[in-house]
Amino acid sequence: LLYIALFKTPLIWFLASPLKISEPPQKAEAIVVFGGGVGETGSPGKSTIERARYAADLYKKGYADKIIFSSGYSYTSNDAENMRLFSMSMGVPDKDIVLEEKANSTRENVMFSKEILEKNKWDSVLLVSSSYNMRRAALVFRKLGAGIKVIYTPIIRAQFFDRSNGVRLEQVRAIGHEYLGIVYYWWKGYI
Repeated sequence: LLYIALFKTPLIWFLASPLKISEPPQKAEAIVVFGGGVGETGSPGKSTIERARYAADLYKKGYADKIIFSSGYSYTSNDAENMRLFSMSMGVPDKDIVLEEKANSTRENVMFSKEILEKNKWDSVLLVSSSYNMRRAALVFRKLGAGIKVIYTPIIRAQFFDRSNGVRLEQVRAIGHEYLGIVYYWWKGYI
């Protein structure tokens, strides 16, 4: 019954809906992009490419003049560096890109990005990540990001969360991971 409920009904998407926060983009001082992970080959994963592409689109539409790519995740190469290279291939000048290459969690993404924001006196950002990561990011920003206006602009159609072929185990895991992350962050006092 559990298998049928999770994989053959829209239950998982109903359970995932409280995780989503999505606002229309508006002018900000920077776009902050949380990394999506590097594959075993060292090449960027689909979510990394989607996030970098979306950030480049927002930049080119004039929503912000700077992009911060935040990820310390590395295999062969760093996730933030991969996003930088991809966005440059889409026409974003290197001078408008800032790399944060230490973060290995949503909490660290916020902490280390906030240091860059404060150093540059930027107090408004568009946040780009997975739509299901936005709730945890918002809870951390509420606790650690005082004075920073965050506009939550997740990728609208992420390939990973495509529903056209039914529910996949990795989608259930990712949504479960976000709920466990929120509980863990609450228990540790991070939110």
